[in-house]
Amino acid sequence: MPEPGPEPEPEPAPTLTPDFRNMVRALDAVNATTEGLDPVLRSGDPQALNDLLGKLRSAQDLPLPGPIQTAALEGLRALLLGISPAVGGTRQDMSAGRAHLGSVLGHLEAISGSLPPGLGDPVTLGRALEIGSRAMEAREAVDLPALHGLVAEAEALGAAVPEGDPLRFAVDGALGAAYGSLGAATRDRETLLRALPHFERAMDRAKESGLPFADELPATWTGDLGLIRAALAGEPATSVADHVPPPPDASMEDLYASTLSLGVRFGLGRDPVVLDVMIGELERLREGVREGRAPRIAADALWHLAEAYHLRGLLGKDSDPAPGADGGALEAAEEALTALAGDVLLQAGAEHGLLAARTGASRGVRAARMAVSYGRLHEAVGALELGRALVLQAASTSSAVPELLEAAGRQDLAEAWRAAAGGARDAGGTAGDGRGPGGAGEVPGLLPSTLRRQALDALGYRRDGGLLGTPTLGELADGIADAGADVLLYLVAGDDDGPGLVIAVGPRLGAGAGALPQLTDDEDGPLARYVEAAAARDRDQYDAAAARAWEDALEELCDWAFQALGPVLGGIEERLAADREGRDDEDRPLRVVLVPCGRLGIVPWHAARLPAEAAHERLCQVAVVSYAASGGQFLRTAARAPRDPVAAPVVVADPTMDLGFSDLEVTALRDAFYPHALLCGTLYGEELPPGTPDAVLGFLSDDTSVLHVVSHGSADTRPTVSALTLAADDECTPAPLTVTRLLDRKDQQDRPDGPLVVLSACQTDLSKGDHDEALTLTTAFAAAGARDVVGSRWLAQDSGSALLMAVFHHHLVVGGLSPVDALRAAQLWMLDPDRENPGSLRGDLLREMGRPGLERTAIWAAFIHQGHPGPGTTNTAETNTAEGTA
Repeated sequence: MPEPGPEPEPEPAPTLTPDFRNMVRALDAVNATTEGLDPVLRSGDPQALNDLLGKLRSAQDLPLPGPIQTAALEGLRALLLGISPAVGGTRQDMSAGRAHLGSVLGHLEAISGSLPPGLGDPVTLGRALEIGSRAMEAREAVDLPALHGLVAEAEALGAAVPEGDPLRFAVDGALGAAYGSLGAATRDRETLLRALPHFERAMDRAKESGLPFADELPATWTGDLGLIRAALAGEPATSVADHVPPPPDASMEDLYASTLSLGVRFGLGRDPVVLDVMIGELERLREGVREGRAPRIAADALWHLAEAYHLRGLLGKDSDPAPGADGGALEAAEEALTALAGDVLLQAGAEHGLLAARTGASRGVRAARMAVSYGRLHEAVGALELGRALVLQAASTSSAVPELLEAAGRQDLAEAWRAAAGGARDAGGTAGDGRGPGGAGEVPGLLPSTLRRQALDALGYRRDGGLLGTPTLGELADGIADAGADVLLYLVAGDDDGPGLVIAVGPRLGAGAGALPQLTDDEDGPLARYVEAAAARDRDQYDAAAARAWEDALEELCDWAFQALGPVLGGIEERLAADREGRDDEDRPLRVVLVPCGRLGIVPWHAARLPAEAAHERLCQVAVVSYAASGGQFLRTAARAPRDPVAAPVVVADPTMDLGFSDLEVTALRDAFYPHALLCGTLYGEELPPGTPDAVLGFLSDDTSVLHVVSHGSADTRPTVSALTLAADDECTPAPLTVTRLLDRKDQQDRPDGPLVVLSACQTDLSKGDHDEALTLTTAFAAAGARDVVGSRWLAQDSGSALLMAVFHHHLVVGGLSPVDALRAAQLWMLDPDRENPGSLRGDLLREMGRPGLERTAIWAAFIHQGHPGPGTTNTAETNTAEGTA
């Protein structure tokens, strides 16, 4: 036998190159994403989604060989961010996902032409996905021009891709998404019906394509299309026996889709059996919501449950439900509105908050009507508060979160919240992607939404008495008393559910609700005609015929305003007069704070015209009228202490220099009342610091006593972009100070006192859309820390506004009146045909005083007050003089 040789040397282990190791890690991240996505969606666990995103992020930051792999990871990242809201994430995440769509398209373009035959061109898939995503975004923003453009893009893509293309199903899906989004935004039945065949072809062709992932596609993308078609076309409903209930282990999303189908069935046949089945499935959903398993659909599902309980009560009665017999409707409605308010608070910034809040107001009004019908006034006010001004409330609450976290011993979350907020407001990065400078990506392992949810959960933001608490009737009554006012009135327009509704709260009156039959917002009523005339005037400010038509509509609106509101004011005045009989304040005017819901917020209620036989002509002559976005905002604003107006005034002049009376107004205020004022902006012959948006935001944070801004203002159909026109840093072009910048500014703090802000500009207290969000420049300044704000409801007349403002500041500084009384005194002075110089008018303004027509509603009534509704601390004879002028 041959001698055994030496043992062979073991072969060295293969050397793993860095590229290879990185590819292994990337593949692990991809596998985790593809395998873990379905469990994440079924469980609704935002932390699980965050873990998947963290793996992709770590792999994406590795150097990988070639661009295609990196682009693929970026595409998966966009997918995860895009579905984040499905598991309780924010719209910030979704926006970040949409921002990464370009990477997805780039990846598809890179692999185009390299796939096996029969799979189609992946660029077609990318373009279809992009159209669908943009359609959803435009529908959320109610951007009709964009939606019409997307329909055209989808049609062009459909014409370019042959019917037999393997990816034709994606094109059909894009067509369905474009038409469906346009139909949903316009509420046009024909457009919605046009979307359905595209969705049906998309599903059929996806299954017939033979593509490997065809079997993974959901059975339906939009619910039961047959039922949807039947509902749109008014066809008979199928029997509930045809309904297959979801299994016990069904996901929350599947269960929700089932309840929606049942809702369509019930709407078609009004069968109580269908309603009972739907309530049973919705109760299963509520269990999941309470366990935190369905955050995306929580508000909608709970609202459907509230309406279902209310409908069941109505079906069993011949009349309205009896008090106390709500059958669970009010509890579910409160849960739904609280969930919605929590969703708004969870968002990072006013823009995303507005998208989350859009259904809140109408549901708040509906829930309030339910509560009143059951005799539950406290719940009615709570519903209105939870449904109104959600973005304003979220901005005020969000600014206090870091301090509250520190007080709760969570310094880590407080610092992370501040860092994430800074990133969300940084214009240099993509808000919410976690990768921009100063963004939430500096907080390791956390999505922005995960961070915010952890912080808010730590503060119990959905518990009773937590961050989302609403004022009680007692708190509102006490706030009205402390402010020296008489009553706060919520005004709700009548609709198909019932007549107009007023809820009154006051320290002497108590609380009550009543019907106001004239308080309606009919399609062909005075308010609708005014809105149409105002839109025509806005389109061409130099059209004399449009201006006359608008002014006629305004006068008609003022006549209607008293017809609608007069009965309740008369009753209140009668009761209070009896209480005051024989007292020193027996003859003082009624002090009212109005919270008008919906488009009622457009109405100049203070200019309501009294009947011809009355002793006075306008409501402001017999009452002091202030406005508020909500009862909660009224309490926050009225609690601030006033500042001495002459202590540290700032006057900002129009940077465009095209307002004819801007210079005159600014110099008149300085010379007559504020000789030591800081002047900013542009004045002929004077070198001034620019009044930039940053400068104005700074004045809100310092000890400024009065901030008077003379500039252009504009209200947009998207209220977050309503803006004041101020100076840019380069002093060459104007720059906007938007509602969003006011609400999302850094370093917000709620001080115990606040300045008076006077916005001598057009449309600074006007909402053209999302009316119950009450998002205007006036309300934004109030939320940002002002104690009182004066703003305008329409395109103010230049010279008349300058004169009104001079008289307003005279009564404020010389007369010692509070801002609300000073504005009223100035308006009564304008109404007086025998008006005289109060003592401070000079030059051109004195000559302007004699100009005819100052008593026209369009001239004197444009400006309104928000803030503290009571008298000033100086109770001089000036008050009686101002009131006696009426």
